[in-house]
Amino acid sequence: MQSFVKRTVMLSTTAAIAILFTGCGESKVAQCNKIIKVANQAVTLSQEFSKNPQREKGSKALTEVAGKIDTFASEMKGLEIKDEKLQGFQGRFIKLYQDTSKGLRDTAAAIDKKNLKAANASLTSLKKSSGEEGAIVGEINTYCSGK
Repeated sequence: MQSFVKRTVMLSTTAAIAILFTGCGESKVAQCNKIIKVANQAVTLSQEFSKNPQREKGSKALTEVAGKIDTFASEMKGLEIKDEKLQGFQGRFIKLYQDTSKGLRDTAAAIDKKNLKAANASLTSLKKSSGEEGAIVGEINTYCSGK
């Protein structure tokens, strides 16, 4: 009888520990999905803007998009991510969104001042940022898919 009670207590303790460890925090996949969801929203905005740049609005359109990108940076910053590697991706996306937003605002300001040289410099910086985005997306997709 004592061995039955001991086994039951041991089994219960083991089960409780297992539940504790599996229940602590979100899975890597869930954390990946949170980051990817925000990143996909930013990509969608970028694609929509590229298809319909609203040239007639000029600098105003760039400033509006910058504001929306600031929202994505804030959303990304607000995500609770425990996985250290994913925290790195999160930080890189935040920096990317901040740099992109600044680049759009700088371009808008240069357009308003009719400073073609500064506008072109800002656009060059923005093109570089879009290349960085592709690299981050590729890396996070590889990490999250377990390859």
